[in-house]
Amino acid sequence: MSERPGILFATLVATAGTVFALLLVGLSALGGGGIASLLLTLIGAFSACIFFVAQLRAVPLASLALVTVTLASSLSLLRAIVRYRRQQRLLRALHLEPIVDGQLAEVAHAAGAHELYVARARRPAAFCVGVLRPRIVVTAGLLERLTADEQAAVVWHEAQHARLREPLRCLVAELASSSFFWLPALKDVCERYRLTRELDADRLAITRTSRRALAGALHEAIVQPGYAGTIGLGDSAAARIDRLFDPAAALPPIFRRSRLVLSGFALLTLTALLAFPGHLSLDERGRPDSMLMSHSLHGLPGMAAGFGVNTAALIAIAALGRRFARKVKAPV
Repeated sequence: MSERPGILFATLVATAGTVFALLLVGLSALGGGGIASLLLTLIGAFSACIFFVAQLRAVPLASLALVTVTLASSLSLLRAIVRYRRQQRLLRALHLEPIVDGQLAEVAHAAGAHELYVARARRPAAFCVGVLRPRIVVTAGLLERLTADEQAAVVWHEAQHARLREPLRCLVAELASSSFFWLPALKDVCERYRLTRELDADRLAITRTSRRALAGALHEAIVQPGYAGTIGLGDSAAARIDRLFDPAAALPPIFRRSRLVLSGFALLTLTALLAFPGHLSLDERGRPDSMLMSHSLHGLPGMAAGFGVNTAALIAIAALGRRFARKVKAPV
């Protein structure tokens, strides 16, 4: 199982789908009104308003935890999608020129890769990109460093990713593991899936060229980090190099013990929440509409002010992080 990418991908998607279905079942028991009331209370608590924090005592812990986990997973999924879109915009900014003739084009045609491009970038890299239309991109900096056999090994490797639509599969795997971040074992499965896909493409490249050609190409591609949001030649390099020297070399354990324990605890907790559901039953004093009407001078102003301060602080931190990332980013 640990070296079969199809099984790993199916396990990852099935686990994420099952957890998603369990959350829907739990939320359906609360109803739309109960979910809205809990969200309002959580937002008020986030605003550091003492009055809203006090309302948490009137809410069953199981219901509160269920809505909190769902909200956190939804925000994490949205963040992963935004990050992916940003990475794709950066890749589209690269100036790509199609390779339509020459020896490399002939290799691409034999490998079944109908879209091969060269990027006028100095960084040595090769990758497959495109969810709906996979394309192979090789940088000019990498081609200058490789022999003809090594270039062919690169094309055969990336053609395997394009043929199996690996950018789409890896995007699904990344979104699943990112959404349910509180199940860190999914991250381990996602990383092992990417590794097995690279090993599978390596085997094809070795068969069509040679072990020496792939080793030379891999050596040049891992000099610098690859582009984000792609399936690149230099990914998971350490374990792949071990396999180049020794085809029988064992892969590292698929799970980290700490992540496996945390994931098991999270699943047990979710099961307990669903087995003993808490129904939202706020009394008249605790109902959100009554609370806002009778305590508008204390609840809403404090909620708005606190929420505004916290949001401004988060925006400032994010802006500083982006500025720092731009400073340390290596030039293309």
